[in-house]
Amino acid sequence: MKKTTIAVLLVLLLASTSIFAVSDNFTVTTTIDEIGLMKITTAALSTHTVAAYNALTDFEELPISTSGDQTFAAYLTTLSNKRTGYTVTMGASAMKSTVSSVDSYIDYTVGVNSVDLTTGGATDPTAVTVLTVASLGTLQAQSHAISLSVDATTFDSAVSGSYSGTVTFTFTAT
Repeated sequence: MKKTTIAVLLVLLLASTSIFAVSDNFTVTTTIDEIGLMKITTAALSTHTVAAYNALTDFEELPISTSGDQTFAAYLTTLSNKRTGYTVTMGASAMKSTVSSVDSYIDYTVGVNSVDLTTGGATDPTAVTVLTVASLGTLQAQSHAISLSVDATTFDSAVSGSYSGTVTFTFTAT
């Protein structure tokens, strides 16, 4: 009987003792800023980091000495983490020389990512889209070689003077 009484007392003791479970948590948060970078570089970007992008050398000027296809290394380089993507357009102005208020022009065709744009003297062509990125899931880099061919007709018949034109790329987040 003593064993039965002890067993009953143990069951009653266990049944009357509350068992507590404690739970707690914390939240981990961060904010990632949007990155939308673009520049003309002397080499392609192969590593998708801001540090690698910043280490690239800027391409600034292309001296022209003859008509036809030009030999040089320049890249349209972008780095972005914009979820909804981005576009890049390209515009250009003909090389222009002004002497005594008289303008002279040398035309050229510039290309990037299989898209070409040809200048036409005093009238700048309409900018064209050269890169469209619909959406991004991670930080992504792109580098596309730039080509340039100088029009033989306007170059060979140009009057003396210093000429310069500008190729402009515009990065727009979508």
